[in-house]
Amino acid sequence: MMMNQKLLVVAQQPILKPQVSIVIAVDCAYVAAQQGQNISTGVYMMDNMANNGSTNEGNLELSSVVPVGSLIGFNSVPIDPTAGTVVITGFTVSQGSVFGSQGYPQQQSPIGSEPAGAYWIGQAMNAGSQTYQIQIKVTVGTIRPISYFINWDPFITAK
Repeated sequence: MMMNQKLLVVAQQPILKPQVSIVIAVDCAYVAAQQGQNISTGVYMMDNMANNGSTNEGNLELSSVVPVGSLIGFNSVPIDPTAGTVVITGFTVSQGSVFGSQGYPQQQSPIGSEPAGAYWIGQAMNAGSQTYQIQIKVTVGTIRPISYFINWDPFITAK
């Protein structure tokens, strides 16, 4: 190395690769048509754990069965990307401690063109069952955007 050269070190956040993928697909047009009223359809949850025993895919009450210690990616997407945006605004736990305090889901940096908040990662730290609430924000419209907040309570079991 020559005397006047400097070494530049750039710290990068490691890329986490979840073993469990939970996708929340939202019909933004349907949600907007409900104008803030409670909904029981239009939000569809799926995961890649059907072989592990997950049930109720394709509705609000997904019951995921995951291995203890696995990273869990939560990704929210609009079914029609031209109809609006969908982001996750938070999680709460009403019963159980699968996530524990160390595995509680955290928002991740956007990937590609997705909006900030569309992707979160948590970890199943403890064996057992848990009921958790997830809240999303659905935004529709371009000139005068309107946002609707939806929350519901899916389930997770770690074995």
